[in-house]
Amino acid sequence: MLLEALIFAITPCPATARRLGFLKENISIISRYGRCKNKWLNHLSESKKNIEKAISKASGNRRVIVFGAGLGYDLPLEKLLSRFEEVVLVDLVHSLAIRWIAWRNPSLKLIVHDVTESLDSIVTGNLEICSPTRFLDDEQTDLVISLNILSQLPILPSLYLEEHLRINQDDIQTMSRTIIERHLDYLARFSGAVCLITDIEREIFDSSGKTIRKFSALNEVPFPWKSETGIWEIVPLGEESLDYCVRHKVAAIPSLKDALIS
Repeated sequence: MLLEALIFAITPCPATARRLGFLKENISIISRYGRCKNKWLNHLSESKKNIEKAISKASGNRRVIVFGAGLGYDLPLEKLLSRFEEVVLVDLVHSLAIRWIAWRNPSLKLIVHDVTESLDSIVTGNLEICSPTRFLDDEQTDLVISLNILSQLPILPSLYLEEHLRINQDDIQTMSRTIIERHLDYLARFSGAVCLITDIEREIFDSSGKTIRKFSALNEVPFPWKSETGIWEIVPLGEESLDYCVRHKVAAIPSLKDALIS
């Protein structure tokens, strides 16, 4: 707990993101990774393999932008650095470990940015969601990667609205769907290759392996792409409770344009 408190105190984070709980969540993932690493290895490995496939789809080697780079556990960073002249990691919180790597690699750029471009409004209770535009006019970008972030975008804002502003659930659900839809629309507007890795379904099992609940990770937003899928046991039995575990079905699409179902 003392170490987590120290990391919380010294890790840079925008005020809005800190208020919504993004820094706390980032630190929690570090701790959970330490406990659940063996259960996560297959998912992390598959994410890296699919990003490597996406690298081959890029028409050039100028710049790659990664949305949701997070802690870098699921990112083949060395391969990206060896292929592209510039690797841009975009997130609200960049861990101290990632900042250290960037300090030693001039071609690795860290950008603190809200990819929804809406969080500053959301914390005031304004649920009108923007259509993101940043980076769209960057003609040097040959590959864009949305990495295990799509389903996560509305979660902490939704919790904040429910707990602090008492917004009703129908409005929160509408906002959540809109955030996901806006991100998908945003990805479709990039001219270069686009890779999407996201969980699309969540399933909760009891201790005997029986399904307790299964539901869309994307708030029922349509997902019109062919994809490889895998299972990520994100909450193993005993991590939160001896009564249940949580598994995510993860879709990996190295190229959105090639995978669209007509």
